[in-house]
Amino acid sequence: MKKLLIMRHGKSSWNSEYLDDYDRPLNDRGKKNSSEMGHFLLQVCGKPELILASAAKRTTETAIRAALNLNYPQDKIEFDRELYLAGINDILKSISKISANVNTCILVGHNPGLTDLVNYFGLRLDNLPTASVVCLDFDAPTWKEISPKNARFQWLKLAREL
Repeated sequence: MKKLLIMRHGKSSWNSEYLDDYDRPLNDRGKKNSSEMGHFLLQVCGKPELILASAAKRTTETAIRAALNLNYPQDKIEFDRELYLAGINDILKSISKISANVNTCILVGHNPGLTDLVNYFGLRLDNLPTASVVCLDFDAPTWKEISPKNARFQWLKLAREL
């Protein structure tokens, strides 16, 4: 059994016209929501075995803030440049590389890829909001074998509900 927690990065700042999209940081609300979601995830799921995140500034900040509240070591977060604005095929490729020994993974990334991913697994979302999480379970022994056929939607938690 595999559990995938799909988390969109927190709300980011558009204050600096000089920053490239990749380098945009979280704004105050994004920082707060990312921390609160980490605390919520600890209560509901416990500490994950892996946090896998895009290497963009806003996703690294989201992953680190969530990790602090999950008692997950920051130096164990895996940052993947390929997840930056990745489409569904690239996201699935990154997921397929996760060790079979990992049963619970938090994936921190971007839209539209994450919304496309949750819809691929059977949900019908127009938009996964910032700092929100979809939890899916898969009846599969490895991450390479997860698919819509063995996916089971568990819950959706919106940051505004915290």
